[in-house]
Amino acid sequence: MAIYLASIEYKYVVELDNLEGGFVYAFVKASDSKSALENIFQKLKEENATSIKVEFIKEYDPKTEWGNSNQTKHYNELYLSALNSLNVVLDDFYAYERRK
Repeated sequence: MAIYLASIEYKYVVELDNLEGGFVYAFVKASDSKSALENIFQKLKEENATSIKVEFIKEYDPKTEWGNSNQTKHYNELYLSALNSLNVVLDDFYAYERRK
């Protein structure tokens, strides 16, 4: 089992305020990338969202350096949460507004 990190572009299935969709990072423990994506897609469904594009999926390296030390700490905490859980761990949803 490995921890996978994916960047997913999504859209909301039901109208949510004035938001159309956006992207989210997801961490999940899985045996391979296919099962990782299946779990992530199920989690998005539970959040009333659906994937429209997988930007990337890869095994997460906890030695990854992000933009600054606070970001590195944040993503390593998400990694540890996924490592200690069978659930998909989602980062903040970055959303964009519906076009009028």
